[in-house]
Amino acid sequence: MPEMDGFARVKRTVHRDDGRALLTVSVGMGDECEEHEFLILEELYEDISEEICSKSLDAETVARLDHLSEVTAAFSSAISSLSFGASSAKALFRKLCIKGFSRSASESAVEICRGRGYIDEEATALRRAEIMADKPWGRTRIIAKLFEEGYSEDAMNAVRDYLEEIDFADGCLRAIEKKYRVIPSDRRERERMYAALMRLGFSASDIKEALTRV
Repeated sequence: MPEMDGFARVKRTVHRDDGRALLTVSVGMGDECEEHEFLILEELYEDISEEICSKSLDAETVARLDHLSEVTAAFSSAISSLSFGASSAKALFRKLCIKGFSRSASESAVEICRGRGYIDEEATALRRAEIMADKPWGRTRIIAKLFEEGYSEDAMNAVRDYLEEIDFADGCLRAIEKKYRVIPSDRRERERMYAALMRLGFSASDIKEALTRV
């Protein structure tokens, strides 16, 4: 935020074709005046447009302009991130914070993405669950991974319903066939196989049923 030494006023406003308003604000007095630019999403600009019509702006209004400019930058970063792959709201929020945006700006940017329909946690979580089941992973590892990725409880409930339809014994069988040509007969090797399958998220009953199918 520019230091408020003297007065501030909006010198000009340009409404761009990309849905953003570019405000040039003069801050200071006389020859000490400096110009600062704030790029703000039009939907955010509308919330403050009446306040910046006055000849002079107080420090609080300039601070709001600065914050809205940061929200706009965070939103642009969020869109860039989502272009590489869908994400949960929590994961996207964490990414924005790591990139250096404030918590409040990150939260606002994520809410804008959610409001515009750019984040569909249920659909994304179900797709992620489908991919992981195909690896193949078992139920517990899939659920743990999606919790780690920050999906909401509603999305997780949809995933649990979906996983009820999955034949995890078949997935376990595929995992066994992928790693072993012959089922180990040695006790220690067999225990290692069980441990490896458990780490993949398969239950004891999944493993037992898979071995009967072998």
